[in-house]
Amino acid sequence: MFGLGWQVLRERIGDVLDSARVRRATRVSGVAAVLALIAAVVLQVRFAWAGTSVLGAVVTIALTTAGVGLVCFSCFRTARPVDPAATINGRQVRPDTLMAVRWSVQPYLDRRPRPVAQDDRAAVLNDVPLLQRGLLRRLSRFGPTIVGFALLCLGAIVAGGFRSVAFVWPVLYIGMIPDMVVRLGRSERARLAALATAPPPDSDGPQWRRDPTGSKLGLPGE
Repeated sequence: MFGLGWQVLRERIGDVLDSARVRRATRVSGVAAVLALIAAVVLQVRFAWAGTSVLGAVVTIALTTAGVGLVCFSCFRTARPVDPAATINGRQVRPDTLMAVRWSVQPYLDRRPRPVAQDDRAAVLNDVPLLQRGLLRRLSRFGPTIVGFALLCLGAIVAGGFRSVAFVWPVLYIGMIPDMVVRLGRSERARLAALATAPPPDSDGPQWRRDPTGSKLGLPGE
């Protein structure tokens, strides 16, 4: 499932992110990383804040520089602007951050899903793309934040000046990223299964009319 989710991430992340915003965030975060690198090297030469070991200092500075760049990148909005057609009086109504599906769709996202029923086909095809969009937005937003803080904490741990357990928690949160990628894979599996399922047959027979007046038997086309 991770491989399928990674494929979805690579193919559809462009539907969520705005390329111009991503380029701007990349330029600014690159500058911030370079400044952090220069400051770290100067401070290491003057005060040896990263330790006396050459290898340890290089690893600490590299982790710190990368962490600063990723945290800076996460501070910028990179998602596509909301379509004006999806707003009411300027407020967003499209569920871009949806992270849940209806009850009838949830069994198809389990680790061992069941075959998609014909009656649930439309619900799966409707809910899964919204779930995937929400997962992609969350990965693009919180992925750099989690990884950036984890790198900063690893740099602090390697430097040897921080022994608090609190510095380990951001590293543990990295497990959220592969979990979301796996959820992407399961959702794509459900979507493909729904596409392979035949739609429910339309009833061509006579239908009872809901109108209390007149004939109770509906004519074709009514």
